[in-house]
Amino acid sequence: MVAERKTVLCIDDYETSAAGWCLFLQSFGYSVTTAFSAQEGLQLFATSPVDLVMLDYTMPDLNGGEVAATMKRMKPHVPVLLFSGISEIPGPTRQHVDAFLQKGIAPGIVLQKIEELLAHPSPRASLPEGSQAKFLSDPH
Repeated sequence: MVAERKTVLCIDDYETSAAGWCLFLQSFGYSVTTAFSAQEGLQLFATSPVDLVMLDYTMPDLNGGEVAATMKRMKPHVPVLLFSGISEIPGPTRQHVDAFLQKGIAPGIVLQKIEELLAHPSPRASLPEGSQAKFLSDPH
């Protein structure tokens, strides 16, 4: 359980996935707001308090990299966790997200990553080669 109730904005065009993560995170004490499009997510991000964003990469209106770049210009301190079915994210996207996890990973690992990002909003560590969870290192 989280000591202080944190708000996670979950953006995924696949409503079943977003609803599942919403229920899962709420069961661990998080307040969760869901958006089913990039535009809806950006609007909620701009107008609501958000502690962390859980963002799908592949969406019909904008990709997760474009959304993350816009979010970082608005609120650079809010960690963005990119969560997608693709195995690698394009290089330019990496500078706008704090972490990347591939869909299908165990929910406990996702929860652990969220807790790490909230505890240390700008992680700069890397996991060993071949690990499913990818922490992005500072590109500079």
